[in-house]
Amino acid sequence: MRKIFLIVYDFDGTLVDTLFDIADSVNLTLADLSLSQLPRETIRKYVGKGVERLMSQTLDDTGFTDIPQAVSLFKKHYSENLVNHTDFYTHGREILEHFKNKKQAICSNKPEGFVHKILESLNGLQPFDAILGGDSVKSKKPDPEGLNSILEQLNVSAEEAVLIGDSPVDIETGKRAGVYTCVVNYGLGFAEEIAAAKPDCSIDCLSELKELFC
Repeated sequence: MRKIFLIVYDFDGTLVDTLFDIADSVNLTLADLSLSQLPRETIRKYVGKGVERLMSQTLDDTGFTDIPQAVSLFKKHYSENLVNHTDFYTHGREILEHFKNKKQAICSNKPEGFVHKILESLNGLQPFDAILGGDSVKSKKPDPEGLNSILEQLNVSAEEAVLIGDSPVDIETGKRAGVYTCVVNYGLGFAEEIAAAKPDCSIDCLSELKELFC
């Protein structure tokens, strides 16, 4: 087992299953713009790199180029549909309780306000010592700025932390910060891309963290 003092979680696709509500809000935005809706599995490919990237990729090849308008519409719809289907992944609450004597944080590319609102709705804010979103610092993941900020804020060295994520973006972020990386295989990432990014370890369920870290 690896001794750690801080667990940093990605949010979407790692700790909380948000895909359906994100995809539904994207499709509400497309309807507003009189554009064809997309399957959830297509939208899944665009999640994880921030709202601007989400809408930019969604609108690619549609001919619609006003990304700021699309982002604004998406944020409006998403704010009204945050937790229709959203909940912690299996064993999510259990693992947060198990590691309650460790420092725990979230480092996401999702706007910080959405992360807070979702966790508040799920009665899940209490375990976290720090929450950073994609708009909390200047640069989004895979830039390690946010992760480094958490390490500094909580006074933990990179060697004493682990980053749990579901995508190559998270793995690269951890590596660039010198933090041990653990990828979940059930999230929004794709197996081939995850393998190519070479995480330090991988799990199929959050409960497995209890066997890996102490």
